Amino acid sequence: MLAEVNTTLLTVLGVIFTINCVALIVFVLFRQSDSGGIGAAFGGGEGGGAFGTKGQAVVDKVITFMGATFIVLALIFNLVSTGGTKETTKGLDATQQEAPADGGE
Repeated sequence: MLAEVNTTLLTVLGVIFTINCVALIVFVLFRQSDSGGIGAAFGGGEGGGAFGTKGQAVVDKVITFMGATFIVLALIFNLVSTGGTKETTKGLDATQQEAPADGGE
């Protein structure tokens, strides 16, 4: 598929991946919990969240989209960084084992 690792593509994917990760963290932190969190246990009122009550549905859709984008970008990043090849390492058989060096004796 990809014969060589393209460093420019890796850099661009890395920047996009990092931006996506930071934005996903920010949106998850702004998400309003369904149970009200620990504030409700001590009598805290329901404030409607950072984006209001109707904006919560939009935040949930954005989080879902960014989570899917995170997975797709991670797979593409892995594919590009390995060059599309599958590298396997095989252990040595008993017939392929080398004898240990004498150490000069």
